[in-house]
Amino acid sequence: MYLRNLAILFIAFNCINLSAQVDVSFPQKSKKELDKVRNEKAMALTGLWEGEISQLTWDGQPAFNGTTGKLHVEIKQSGNRVEGLLVCRAKFANDQGYLSYEKRFTGGWNGTTLSYQDKSVENYINTHKEMRHLESCLKTSDLTFYRTKGAFHLEGDWTGNGHITGVDCVPGHIHLTRVNPEDLALEVAQTVNLNFEQQNGKPVELKWSPENELKKIKDRKVNQGQTIEVKSKTLSITVYDHKKSDGDIISLNYNGYWLLEKYKIDNEEHKIDVLINDSDKQRDYLLLYAHNLGRYPPNTVAIIVNDGYTKQRFILNSDMHVCDVIYFKLTK
Repeated sequence: MYLRNLAILFIAFNCINLSAQVDVSFPQKSKKELDKVRNEKAMALTGLWEGEISQLTWDGQPAFNGTTGKLHVEIKQSGNRVEGLLVCRAKFANDQGYLSYEKRFTGGWNGTTLSYQDKSVENYINTHKEMRHLESCLKTSDLTFYRTKGAFHLEGDWTGNGHITGVDCVPGHIHLTRVNPEDLALEVAQTVNLNFEQQNGKPVELKWSPENELKKIKDRKVNQGQTIEVKSKTLSITVYDHKKSDGDIISLNYNGYWLLEKYKIDNEEHKIDVLINDSDKQRDYLLLYAHNLGRYPPNTVAIIVNDGYTKQRFILNSDMHVCDVIYFKLTK
């Protein structure tokens, strides 16, 4: 599976400019001493890496759109301990939807090998029109460090298990290359659109009440909304027009991400898989944002929430001034 167009780390560097009139003398170092300095600098993994994660083919494997750019990974190293973030933003081929999630990983670093281990998947969204509950693989790999022409690499084969069911994944290969600081400005320009149709990758403007309820999105008020209980972190959400298809155009926002944007909804069911974050800091929510009123105001959609145990059906109504919302509570 190829993961593309991911969120990146901005790093600032201070440069020291020496005037041509200043006479600066440096003690001469032997080749052995220089290699030691260069190797010590090379072993610092902290920073931005780019590369590719591939997987052997398997029956039913989804196809992705060919995109420019490479996988971006943020790594932080402290001694022999490593942690990091990987962000997937990949569009399925043939206009079938998109896959989006973040991964947290940890590792051990012995100076030559990074023992890589995915720990969690967060903010999972799958809008594929046919493939339900498509899993990401929590990977394990021993990534060998090496250098070529001044570039630093981490490379190795991976094995893993599905993040939902734990089933074995078809294995694959990881190859990461460290991004030079001079190239960061170019990398920023290539990866500004983090959420697909969300313009310029800007975060959604949200305002929360002290009671942890949404009060506004952009310039619109948000209704009080209701809270529904679910028994699984993995939800399948089905959306379709309530009653008559009257030309309603909607956007659906889930936890700050646009599941659908400026979508003309009809009686055909559109299914989306999401992952409950179950955070104490912010409630999980699904919000309806209207772009018109259709022929029969207000803008109305039917929502079916399937947690694998029960199906719950709700009606959301929004207009050009107020948005409807539902919240999710994971029962344990």
